[in-house]
Amino acid sequence: MKLLIFRWLIAVTSTLAVGTAAVAQERVIRIGALMPLSGPASYYGVQAKEGTELALEEVNKAGVNGYKLQVHYEDSACSPLQATNTVKRLLEQFKPHAVIAAECSDAVLAVAPFLEAAKVPLLNPSAAAGKLTESGYKYVFRIFPTAQQQNELLATHAYDKLKARTAVLVFEKTNAGVDNADTFEKVFKAKGGKVLARIDFGKEVADFTSIATRIASLGDVDVLPTFGLEGQSVRLAQALAQARVVKGGGGKAIQLGSIWLPWGFEQKAGQASEGYIRAVQFDPTEKRPIVQEFMRGYRAKYGADKIPTHPTAGSYDLVLLVAHVVRQGATDSEAIRDRFSKVKNFEGATGKITFGPNGQTTDLSVIHFVETQKDLSWKGLNW
Repeated sequence: MKLLIFRWLIAVTSTLAVGTAAVAQERVIRIGALMPLSGPASYYGVQAKEGTELALEEVNKAGVNGYKLQVHYEDSACSPLQATNTVKRLLEQFKPHAVIAAECSDAVLAVAPFLEAAKVPLLNPSAAAGKLTESGYKYVFRIFPTAQQQNELLATHAYDKLKARTAVLVFEKTNAGVDNADTFEKVFKAKGGKVLARIDFGKEVADFTSIATRIASLGDVDVLPTFGLEGQSVRLAQALAQARVVKGGGGKAIQLGSIWLPWGFEQKAGQASEGYIRAVQFDPTEKRPIVQEFMRGYRAKYGADKIPTHPTAGSYDLVLLVAHVVRQGATDSEAIRDRFSKVKNFEGATGKITFGPNGQTTDLSVIHFVETQKDLSWKGLNW
């Protein structure tokens, strides 16, 4: 009899342990993170991971209605094929309630159908291709302004404020690069401007001398909207300066850019970046309390001399948004999607976030324009 009771107690204890573990497991909100942790856009992944980790640490200190957020990282490598393989593994093994899919547009577009089919919300902090929120997806939410939203403003300001009448478009041959160039051209031409040439380049290009030489042969160019990742953009700016096309090399053309380049680009490009005017989503000098709080937390964790960039701030905001909807009672994928669709005027480090019917942020107050000065500092433009 004693042996039977002992066995029964063991069985009950084991059952309770399993039940307790199951309950504990249910009190976790799982977030998958697809980020380019290797390859040409790995700096984006590193920066986005920093923002994710900082927000995770802050949120989990006290918990969220008794829940904890858990993040599992996978490397998308800025590659549609690798991103597709990793999202399949993520869905099968980690079973996330939501997925942060950060950069690059082609990779994010590749994984969107899989997350849509699985009914898992895709949360994007930093991809610009319009297709992402224009394809009818119900589980996609993006806090980053699209290429169209950015370049409608950029082209308008180029024509109205810079009095530019001629332009040459130089862009990475990807969904985001083409979207940026197409929108700029459409708006610029509609206002009366002339596009002298469209020059695209692949991700394997390392020497931009021939492109700079071609642009120099076109005669007077007022503005050069250029769209590419940081590594190639540094070399492109230096080639344009060497060919004396842009202000940084003593030329007349003003190089323009949308939100592709992180804080610190100027220091890498050097004097070639002088006079560069570009849009930024996150300005670390902004005086809003949440920005200053974010800056303090970031520097305390990563170093007093470090400065976060827009991928850092964007991923930080998305984790805070997940915590925000969990506090409202969203504890599964469907509830998270539903609560995200109702988000309005959520204030994050990047700015105020309001999702439209297609999951795209509609508040464009986060777009700031800055001009690189001779000492490589930023000058904010009142645009």
